[in-house]
Amino acid sequence: MPATYHQILDAIRRVEAGESKAAVVRSSAVSRATLFHYIKMKKDTGAISINKRGPHQALPSSIEQDLVAWIAAMQRRGMPVERGEVIHKANSILAVYHGVPRNVTRGWYHKFCVRNPIIADRVAQKLSKSRNAVNKEGIIHYFNALIKGTLGFSCTAADVYNMDETSFKTKSQNKKVVAIRGSKNLWYEENTPPYHLTIVVAAASDGTLVPPAFILPGQSCESTILDECPVDDALVTTAPKAFMNSAIFNNWLITFGEWKLRCRAARPAVLVLDNCSSHHGVDSEMICEAYGIVLVYLPANATHLLQPLDVAIFRTFKRDIKTAVTTYLRAANTDTLPRSNAISIAGTAFNKLISHDFQYDRCHGGGMFKNGFRTCGAWPLSLPAMLKPLDLQSKNCVNSDLGAAAWIRTQEYARENVITVPARTPKKARKRVVTDGDLFTKEGLHTNASKPTRKPNVKRKKSN
Repeated sequence: MPATYHQILDAIRRVEAGESKAAVVRSSAVSRATLFHYIKMKKDTGAISINKRGPHQALPSSIEQDLVAWIAAMQRRGMPVERGEVIHKANSILAVYHGVPRNVTRGWYHKFCVRNPIIADRVAQKLSKSRNAVNKEGIIHYFNALIKGTLGFSCTAADVYNMDETSFKTKSQNKKVVAIRGSKNLWYEENTPPYHLTIVVAAASDGTLVPPAFILPGQSCESTILDECPVDDALVTTAPKAFMNSAIFNNWLITFGEWKLRCRAARPAVLVLDNCSSHHGVDSEMICEAYGIVLVYLPANATHLLQPLDVAIFRTFKRDIKTAVTTYLRAANTDTLPRSNAISIAGTAFNKLISHDFQYDRCHGGGMFKNGFRTCGAWPLSLPAMLKPLDLQSKNCVNSDLGAAAWIRTQEYARENVITVPARTPKKARKRVVTDGDLFTKEGLHTNASKPTRKPNVKRKKSN
């Protein structure tokens, strides 16, 4: 094993103190050739430096750091790059750095990731423009509504609930599997039920689960549909396309109020839910007033940031459902899933949430539900906790200042022409100009088209 930097430095100090080189070599891990080499290096340069063994890097460390900063800047811009783009960018930098075309391969990319552990392969979530348009004002309004809802009674963790609907079917996506080396065009058969099933889930911030409700498609259901459901007091109903509507939501509010009377001693409840149109209505307000329920609506398109069930619960819940569906279909050697079995599988996964919450509490000192409500700032109420996910989303989860340097667009030739970030799309200019009988030159047409569409309001004087 080669000598370390500190061992070499200690050996040189012993020689400088008057000890013979032979004695130092015999009593240390530094070989004779190494000792003479570094003594000469220190004499010539005044210091020692240990170079890495093996071939030199294709790109210097400083340029690799610039490449890492470009990767972070692209991530901030909402355009995270793939491995091929990083390799292509490195080849472009090499052509500028060496003056001749040179190529790096996947082996270089692997070593590049090892040398820069701050970067790693991640799965990028698709985010629509509307979900990316959540603003600070909407979150502050939601926070104030929560404060207003908790005033007037001694609100505890058992009085703050979150309710949401989720689908029984999970999103289909490619997955990594174990297969024979060399297998090409590997596939797996997708097993999904031919019908839609909506599951209504509600939970308190202390981990208490409200019995779920299942919405089936159609106008009727079997009388034995809930016989195999392992959840006590579970509910079922039907809708034309198995989606929540105002009538079903009002009925669910009544059953939630009755459950609250039995299990919560008629304590008031603050119910956090999304801004779906089916959650608004005059009848809903009357029901909530009768049962002591305060509805607090999340900001539009912010459920992925502020809804505790979306943030902390549904991933585990849907994973258990998917595993159970695959196990059932393989065991039964069929590709159809009866509705009663689907409800039974969903009920089993629902009951598992309690054990998952207990295990999470043992490992992390707080259950999944408590952690979800705390992370989203719903309970304990915390505006900084609500704004933190928005700040991370605006930076696309880049915590540090990496990728925000001005040189990415303004410095050296390689940085200016190779490591750049796409500019934001400019607003489209008007294609038509209102003439009102006026005459325009070519320059006048373009100038008039670039002006803002709306004209400033001019206050007119009132005539006497």
